[in-house]
Amino acid sequence: MGSYWHTLREYIEALDKVGKLQRVTTPINKDTELHPLVRLQFRGLQESQRKAFLFENIIDSMGRKHDIPVIVGALAGSADIYAMGMRCDLADIEKVWKKALTNPIEPKIVAKADCQEIVITGDELKQPGGGLGRLPIPISTPGFDNAPYTTAGHWITKDPDNGMHNMGNYRGQVKAEDRIGVLLGRLNWGMRYHIDKWREKGEKYTPAAIVIGAPPHVTYAAVTRIPNDQCEYDVAGGLIGQPIDLVKCVTQDLLVPADSEIVIEGRVPNDLVEMEGAFGEFPGYMAQRDYAFFMEVTAITMRKKPIYLSILSQMPPSESSKMRNIGRAAAGLRMLKAAGIESVVQVEYLESSGSNAIAAVKLKEPKGDDAKKALRILAEKFMGKMLVAVDDDIDVKDADNILWAIAYRAQPFRDVEVVEAPSFPLDPAAVPPGETRGLMGGKPPRSTAVLIDATRPWPYPPLSLPKKEFMDRAIEIWRDLQLPPLTLKPPYFGYSLGDWTEEEDKEAVLATQGRHYETGEKQAKSRKPFGATD
Repeated sequence: MGSYWHTLREYIEALDKVGKLQRVTTPINKDTELHPLVRLQFRGLQESQRKAFLFENIIDSMGRKHDIPVIVGALAGSADIYAMGMRCDLADIEKVWKKALTNPIEPKIVAKADCQEIVITGDELKQPGGGLGRLPIPISTPGFDNAPYTTAGHWITKDPDNGMHNMGNYRGQVKAEDRIGVLLGRLNWGMRYHIDKWREKGEKYTPAAIVIGAPPHVTYAAVTRIPNDQCEYDVAGGLIGQPIDLVKCVTQDLLVPADSEIVIEGRVPNDLVEMEGAFGEFPGYMAQRDYAFFMEVTAITMRKKPIYLSILSQMPPSESSKMRNIGRAAAGLRMLKAAGIESVVQVEYLESSGSNAIAAVKLKEPKGDDAKKALRILAEKFMGKMLVAVDDDIDVKDADNILWAIAYRAQPFRDVEVVEAPSFPLDPAAVPPGETRGLMGGKPPRSTAVLIDATRPWPYPPLSLPKKEFMDRAIEIWRDLQLPPLTLKPPYFGYSLGDWTEEEDKEAVLATQGRHYETGEKQAKSRKPFGATD
């Protein structure tokens, strides 16, 4: 890549210049009004109309005025906004992600950083409004959430054996001025993997930090599920084509992105958990309360005039579902290519499922069991509850197209398989209310995935739509008549899928020439007694 956004504030200024930023200067209550206001555009506007919202006059339900502005929707209010954050064309996002994942770049360490212009430690952290209370953390689902939660908090931990850092985006429940919860919803992955390793080594605490308001490329790497053997810092560097700058924490032996707005440092007890939740989660339901880890805050560092970043999640479509939709498509494709399945050309996690539960894999001329093999890898090693393999003429971003492929290119007895999958505790269908989800011990709930091979099992007849030249002519006439603008949904014309003879093609041409009687005469010569066999 060429240029990139060095800081979140530089990126916000750019959004403003192109009309993608809505500034709100009237007083807005972060506890009751802020997220609902942004939510409206996800429920009531076309994606192309969505903007980032910058709230510059924040109050809370206790009557306190906050001097830190809040930005929401800046990373993935829409695909166009996401592309702007990546500083590339929309059509090039997949290419940029592919390059980043296959050519990661290690970060570099700097001695000083703007994210440490202000340092708050010691007794000041415990004073009312002196610790986490000084941050304008919004309530995401007013009326249901039990506290403000960080939603764009990138939690930083490191492997105690090799020092590799992990950066994962997890929710953080504000519990006290110097205490914040964290729900780690998948075993043996990311931060949870590190906590378990620190405990196994006999350590009482896991060093941790929360990064808020990093440059866009850092956030995009944080929210994309990347395997434990690859560092998100390296992937973030790959996204911009150069190392990202890291600085050592003030109170913890960790490295954090130097160009961040705010960093919360602390330590996570390895052998203590406490109740956490309920919180509105990305599947579109309130995630039940459960025992979870928490962090004891040892420092808060920030710029002199920081900006607080929040991500809109909960019911899809949302900002988080858009980010997962784009990032996980790239990560899933890389995983299948690395497994040697060259016929795979695209992976799509449908945003309507929170970009998590339903995925489609597009293949071009698959060989042998390529389709089922690809689906099994995603289900067992990545994620997905319903995974569908389709041919390369199917638009995998369109649920109607995928359902059409399932309806008429698959037979359940032959093409459907159910396999075991990693436990997904945030799925409300996994366990009844009140039962343990296995995150803090006990048997995790069983999760399975259904695999559907909806690739054509043999040559098919053409689609029953007019050929392209006739549809294109119709489009010309439509425009000449000044009818409403069209947004054509593929497929909008018919094409052959292998089962179509030269004779059938000639007869179709005769029909368009008004010579269909010639076909009728020919067919009259083909008569035979009813019931006779050839």
